[in-house]
Amino acid sequence: MPTTVCDIIIELKKKGIKGYSGKKKAELQEMLNSGKSAPKKQSKKQPKKKDDTPSWLLKAEKTLKQKKEEPKKPLLLKFKEEDKPLPTKKPPLANKPLHEIYVMILSLEKKIKDNVNVNEKHNTEVSLEKYKTAYRYIRTKFMSSIATMSTTDLNKLKKSLIVKLTNITNDNEKLIINQQLGEIDKYLN
Repeated sequence: MPTTVCDIIIELKKKGIKGYSGKKKAELQEMLNSGKSAPKKQSKKQPKKKDDTPSWLLKAEKTLKQKKEEPKKPLLLKFKEEDKPLPTKKPPLANKPLHEIYVMILSLEKKIKDNVNVNEKHNTEVSLEKYKTAYRYIRTKFMSSIATMSTTDLNKLKKSLIVKLTNITNDNEKLIINQQLGEIDKYLN
């Protein structure tokens, strides 16, 4: 006859009796003597009603609902309207292409996040604001220019952007040019 809890558990395992976890010695001994597993506890949660709808259809409905609820994202990066008003005169960095400015904004934001030095962080924030101002200015000029272009001019611009896209290796730059192409396609269709 087993005398310790470990010995009793070993005997229970040999007999294939389950449900001994968390039991006291007397309860384990009773289970061993009766040869029966402990009754399963009733869960407090009520079982969910099984639906006959296939799981793939439920997932599809869920993604469709999410897509309907999400607001449409603009193709080009937009800043909050409260950021700063659009400058009346051309900012100094507005001579660079839009995709280059976008890449600089991303790198400056990363630099701000990684900076420990307060002075460096402040200087980076100042530079970032200049790039954001230039980005808003160039983007607004681009959108207003394609809105007034003829179909032939839009097609020429589209071809030049496609050529530019083939020479670029940076994914962020490709993203901006593809977004510009998307905006042009809106006017062409």
